[in-house]
Amino acid sequence: MKTVRSLGFRLAALLLPLAILALLEGGLRLFDLFPREPLFVDAVQEGREVTRLNPDVARRYFNPKRVIVPNLYPELFSRRKPAEVFRVFCLGGSTTAGFPFEFQVPFPAQLQNQLTNLYPGRRFEVINLGLSAISSFTVLDFIPEVLDRQPDLVVLYMGHNEFYGAYGSASSISFGRNGHLIRLYLRLQRLHLVQMIRSALIALTPAARMDLDNTTLMEQVIADKEVLFGSPKYNATLGNFRTNLGLIIARCRRAGVPVMAGTLVCNLRDQAPLGSTGRRPQKGEGEGTVPEQLARCDRLIQQKSYPEAMALIDEMTAKDSLSADLRFRAGRIHLALGDSLTAQADFSAARDRDLVRFRASSEVNRIITETARDKGAILVDIAAVFASASPGGIPGNEMICDHLHPNPVGYQLMAQTFLAGINRAHLLAPDASGVRTRITPFAVTDLDWDIGMLRIFKLLHRWPFANQPVEYDRYKPHGSPAAAQVALDFLLNHHNWVRAHYDMADTLARRGDAEDARQEFWAVLSYYPERPEPWIKIAESYEQEGEWSRAEKAWIATPLDSGKKGWICYRLALVQWRLNQKASAIQTIQEAIVAPDLTAAQRLEAKFDLAGFFIALKRMDFARRVVEDILHEKPDFQPALEMKTRYFGA
Repeated sequence: MKTVRSLGFRLAALLLPLAILALLEGGLRLFDLFPREPLFVDAVQEGREVTRLNPDVARRYFNPKRVIVPNLYPELFSRRKPAEVFRVFCLGGSTTAGFPFEFQVPFPAQLQNQLTNLYPGRRFEVINLGLSAISSFTVLDFIPEVLDRQPDLVVLYMGHNEFYGAYGSASSISFGRNGHLIRLYLRLQRLHLVQMIRSALIALTPAARMDLDNTTLMEQVIADKEVLFGSPKYNATLGNFRTNLGLIIARCRRAGVPVMAGTLVCNLRDQAPLGSTGRRPQKGEGEGTVPEQLARCDRLIQQKSYPEAMALIDEMTAKDSLSADLRFRAGRIHLALGDSLTAQADFSAARDRDLVRFRASSEVNRIITETARDKGAILVDIAAVFASASPGGIPGNEMICDHLHPNPVGYQLMAQTFLAGINRAHLLAPDASGVRTRITPFAVTDLDWDIGMLRIFKLLHRWPFANQPVEYDRYKPHGSPAAAQVALDFLLNHHNWVRAHYDMADTLARRGDAEDARQEFWAVLSYYPERPEPWIKIAESYEQEGEWSRAEKAWIATPLDSGKKGWICYRLALVQWRLNQKASAIQTIQEAIVAPDLTAAQRLEAKFDLAGFFIALKRMDFARRVVEDILHEKPDFQPALEMKTRYFGA
């Protein structure tokens, strides 16, 4: 009996703390205290049930006292997916997000445009969940919430951030290399109790000493700047990536959701190594330091003394086979000699040997390829497509604006390649695989280019590229200098993308470049198709040029569920009258008059114009009734008084 009692006490002693924790967790949930940041937030907007991306979801992973927390754009989509909607979620890091560009440039937005044009009978929601500085651990953490939102396809483009992204092995946000522990912690984060403890720890954390405004997110998330190719940390990190990718695909497949995984692309030809091994030679190993020998090699390359330069590279490689600098120079030599295949191998080897691991190595693409095929995902070989579109088969500055982020042409190529994968997998019917897609980015103007390239201009002045003051007056505009100035004002001052495009349109209109000005409105419209303002500006632009047929089409396309139905119908009626569409004009202006959003002053003006329409058609009885109605509402309305005197007598 004593033994039983003793066991009972021991069991109670063990269970009591768990019971207390369970009660505490239950209480926190009951009062919704310390919830985890959700990925999605349900809301009602203009009477419509929608779901919004939570811009602050990255606070799950980043301490705002230590880094600038990256944000999701609060994109909206329908809460209950209509039957005709094909819903795609795109997940990954900064390339998926579209860095350094805005809104309509990233490949998810370009993909949405292409799908809409190819399948006009369907509706598409291509939702961008790309976040800068996240790794595959974060993407895996998102998957249960994504699957709850009825996706028809999950698109993955990830792998560059496995070392420095959140929970990467060399990140300042890290739990080491053990993937099992990291995944366990992310599951435990769903507990309110864990969130309470985390909030307390953040509150006690001292603010970072670094200047968060003048350092890049890249600098802030790095703990170990150098990771050696083939080292235990390198191998463990790639092992975690393989496991995470396999789990993501398996969970989606179990839910019946197809997964499309893209291989990764980076700047091989025009990006010098991001860190390289190097050492001073020991006594008797040769003259000069490694930097001096590299400088000598560069002089030989500049002088086109390629055999001597290669001999020096071979000599140095015998002492340091992991040098990225040496492989990069070998690539330059072979490219100059016209041997693009060997050059491609050299540039790839240089990238693989980067000490600062922002560019994913060749092994990452091998993992993506093998895992996609083994787990039943749709493989999309982005790297091969970029290679085939690049001089000598080696991607460089033509489509990549820094070390790994595509420019607008590159993002369009990514969208086109994912679209080809969708068609190849027959995810939509009818098959549109034979339809030619656009080869230039849709609705991207010089302003969009300059917004992104100015960000890159700043980035390339920071570590690991350089450490220099940013002098924007030395920036070379992509196109018009005026666009660069508007872009700079956007980046440094107001940060309103729509306003920037409207400012650019005003600048172009003052110069008489009406068509270019309309392109700025189309850029806004491409991302905000539900907004009436860009359509209104397009219509007004055509009116100013006397392009009445085009103005009519723009007014007809303008959304009416925006609280401006009356005014839009009124403007459309005036255009229809000019086009001699008299019956349509009368019907449209009558719709405007009864619209509840028309102001009293606007309604009087519309009624006055309607009376004028009737007079022009010699329908005087109708005109008289309208004039009497105007004067009943506003007896001192002078235009109506004058019309009454002129046509109907005092």
